[in-house]
Amino acid sequence: MNCPKCGTLLKENAKFCSGCGAQVPQVQSASNSCAYCGATLVAGAKFCAGCGKPATPKQSNTCQKCNNPLVAGAKFCAYCGAAAVSSSNACPRCNTPFKPGAKFCGVCGAPATTSTLPPLNVCKNCGTPFKPGTRFCGKCGSAIL
Repeated sequence: MNCPKCGTLLKENAKFCSGCGAQVPQVQSASNSCAYCGATLVAGAKFCAGCGKPATPKQSNTCQKCNNPLVAGAKFCAYCGAAAVSSSNACPRCNTPFKPGAKFCGVCGAPATTSTLPPLNVCKNCGTPFKPGTRFCGKCGSAIL
């Protein structure tokens, strides 16, 4: 089932959308369906035959408000609607959660300790981040304007 507000695929029995935080109307769903694509899962399967993703969604940490598990990458708790990542453990530039003990962001390379960083510059053609002063994208070769 997808969120009626933003279209994010919802986890089974979610009360709030993990993408936008909207309250989800409660609907009974089959316990043997894929959380990502909705395909029926074969009993005992570790991966979905429809999309290839794990039959049980990988969960990262737990919600600081209700202690329910958070799905990796979720912006909001699917159970209580609280923000999934506090600003103290997310990159100030790209909002990616820091891994425990990380000194730099694994996505954009920003230092984990700096709170005021310039916005991330990305190639308009392929989306690869680049440093200020770069003239050409290092991945696709497009001119940086």
